[in-house]
Amino acid sequence: MKPDRSSLIFFGTFGGAAIFTIGVCWFAWVFLLVPMTSAVKSGNRLKEAFQLELGITPRILANAGAIFSQHAEGDSFVVAERTMAVEGRLDGQPPAWSTMTLKAEFRVQVGIFNRETFQINVRRGGEAAEVELPKTKIVFLEIIGSPAVDPATTSWDSLPERAKEKGLLVLQRAAKRQAVDSGLMTEATGALETRVAAIARNAGCKVVFVSKLAEP
Repeated sequence: MKPDRSSLIFFGTFGGAAIFTIGVCWFAWVFLLVPMTSAVKSGNRLKEAFQLELGITPRILANAGAIFSQHAEGDSFVVAERTMAVEGRLDGQPPAWSTMTLKAEFRVQVGIFNRETFQINVRRGGEAAEVELPKTKIVFLEIIGSPAVDPATTSWDSLPERAKEKGLLVLQRAAKRQAVDSGLMTEATGALETRVAAIARNAGCKVVFVSKLAEP
């Protein structure tokens, strides 16, 4: 007995619908769910890696949604440090003090302030991410000892408090300027990018820095 026409149409329609549904589910699994899950898993690994290595949890996004908020231990993270000799001129204000040259050593630490945005946006698939780093800045500046004064007939301790305040400002500005001119800021930026890339690579994720994407 041959199946009637209506049965063939029914089974053909049912079979076609089943095949279509399976195809849609397979497509969603392979091209949507798996990449999304992989991105979240990468985000978890990155969070653990940065917390372990730097004591910092960046703001981490996966599939355009934030999965971790930014958190850090302390106010700043130091990337580079240098001791430098600086010199500045303190203009005289007679009769309180005369014009003189001040020399001193400073300890300069360059890094990032943890209150500024440090963000990682994990791309679909979890194998790559875009990183937005805070700009490297001087996070700590400390004079070592007392400044030397030229002419030597005047000592630092003998200066009025107002002169000392102005002298310290002159020397601090000189130290900041020298940190930039000596390439310390650029050195710190490069060191930070290298370290961030290495941590991410060990967590199985390749990174590209947003600042690099913005370059022509």
